[in-house]
Amino acid sequence: MSRIAIVIAAMIGAAVPTQQSAAQQPAARPNQVVPPNPLLQAFDTDHDGALSAAEIDAAATKLRERDANRDGKLTADELPRGAGGRGGGRGAGATVVEGELSKPPLPLDDGEKRILAAIEQARGGERYANVSTADGRLLRQLAESLGAKRIVELGTSTGESGLWFSMALRKTGGKLYTHDLDPGRIAVARKNFKTAGVEDLVIITEGDAHQTAPRNKDPIDILFIDAEKEGYDAYLKELLPYVRPGGLIIAHNMKRPAPNPRYVEAITTRPDLDSSFVLMDGAGLGITLKKR
Repeated sequence: MSRIAIVIAAMIGAAVPTQQSAAQQPAARPNQVVPPNPLLQAFDTDHDGALSAAEIDAAATKLRERDANRDGKLTADELPRGAGGRGGGRGAGATVVEGELSKPPLPLDDGEKRILAAIEQARGGERYANVSTADGRLLRQLAESLGAKRIVELGTSTGESGLWFSMALRKTGGKLYTHDLDPGRIAVARKNFKTAGVEDLVIITEGDAHQTAPRNKDPIDILFIDAEKEGYDAYLKELLPYVRPGGLIIAHNMKRPAPNPRYVEAITTRPDLDSSFVLMDGAGLGITLKKR
């Protein structure tokens, strides 16, 4: 067993309280929900209540995925923990830990199965900065429920967010227009899109998105901002006129790394916009409605 696997096993073991005998354990209160160990919950992919050797080995990859700001370190905020996080629970009967209610995404058809397999494969290669599974699932849900035909993405990276969007676009008949400066990342993204069989749904533009994205004047259903953080407010100013009424502006990294304060000010103080912040236990997403 590798050194990282031994460390992970030790972390999980340390997080599990020493089991008391039945006589020592206090009686459970009526309707009391006893939260499972959050680390075990995060890595137990087959939900059998134990970690196999394969799950322990895979835990290293899952831990790297939790490094939201890609600094090579994991803070307390980035590690799985019980519900309520720092500062207590959520009230009686609501002691839900991260992942307790959520299950892995289940493919509806062979196309979805191929995309999900491509996402897993992409995570074993060059990742750079990408969305988490929770982020990606929400992106897909929003795009499909909105019936999005045109999604503009600023910051292709290696294509993981684009793969999640593609699951929706297969059903809506739309396209993803994604922009990135880095030819290396674009090359990896193209490979990932081809592996998933969605290359026909994605139009990639290489260059400075501040210049390339506003060239197309067609209405935007979803604008997804996941590029350099200091440019978020400028992207909003440049592209908001093309977001259709009833469309969404979704911004990644609204918690980690620290968000652009000018962008946050803009989306929370304009009367024509309404914003919510979700999945803040991770990198955080800002979802902004352009009112009709």
